[in-house]
Amino acid sequence: MTAYVLRRFVYAIFLLFIASLFVFYGLRVAPGDVTDYIRTVTSGQEFGETLREQLGLNEPLPAQYFVFVKNYLSGDPGNSIITGAPITEILKDSGVNTVKLGASAIIIVYLLAIPLGLFAAWRRNSPQDQTIRFLAVLGMGVPNFFLAILLIQLFAVKLGWFPVAGPGGLRHLVLPAVVLALESLAINIRLMRSSVLEEAAKDYMRTLRAKGLRQRRIMWAHALRNSLVPVVAFAGIVIPLILGYTLIVEVIFRFQGIGFQLVESIQNRDYALAQSLALLFTAVVIFSNFLADIGHQLLDPRVRERTVAR
Repeated sequence: MTAYVLRRFVYAIFLLFIASLFVFYGLRVAPGDVTDYIRTVTSGQEFGETLREQLGLNEPLPAQYFVFVKNYLSGDPGNSIITGAPITEILKDSGVNTVKLGASAIIIVYLLAIPLGLFAAWRRNSPQDQTIRFLAVLGMGVPNFFLAILLIQLFAVKLGWFPVAGPGGLRHLVLPAVVLALESLAINIRLMRSSVLEEAAKDYMRTLRAKGLRQRRIMWAHALRNSLVPVVAFAGIVIPLILGYTLIVEVIFRFQGIGFQLVESIQNRDYALAQSLALLFTAVVIFSNFLADIGHQLLDPRVRERTVAR
């Protein structure tokens, strides 16, 4: 198991290196650069050329990439080209907001998906099960940007229960967290229900029922743990999905997190900041898959045995 974890970790580092190449070169494929944005304020072709020289944008791309990697390895990614603020401070301030939003969405997903999926499987084909399945399908089909506008109009504008936009306290988190969580919640409810039903059809479950154990105890004490295996494995997809949607949700709600800052920095061609934020997003996606894979190994002995056999 230890050797497997080390292999997966090395593989994650390799993926991060490849991702850094795509992030660095991808931002420079788009036409124009940061001097085009700044010249709209200060004007002057000569000023733009001087600025490009100061920022090292006239250097060959491999040389710029080397500086980019060296700064990261030294722990100092530099300053924002537009504002001059240290990138580490921007990451710290915006990262707190994104972590709050993402963590709230993940809590909503798993706090509701596991019991609702289990309950729907337990009451299979009942009105409650059909209602839960209908809401799950609806949650998967409604685009999150449309849901965001709908919730803002209803709960923020008309009812005034929550703020319209911006980061802040708990009330500011509710609407964006619900929008961010809905699709993943719906998917996990259906996944949990299917997993429990598959587990309930196995021989050992029939044996437990034959021994006279109550259905509720069988479900919660025996079926739940084994049914969580696909849910945990799917977490490697859910977390990146939620993280990716923060780009949309943070912009709609003007929630000044990493996603909001990333969109702004790309529009302004703020290479230093955009590279840092994009690479951070990529690192979270890669290592969330790494942790989900390890969790899958720990929960499922069959997978663990196959890994050890290799």
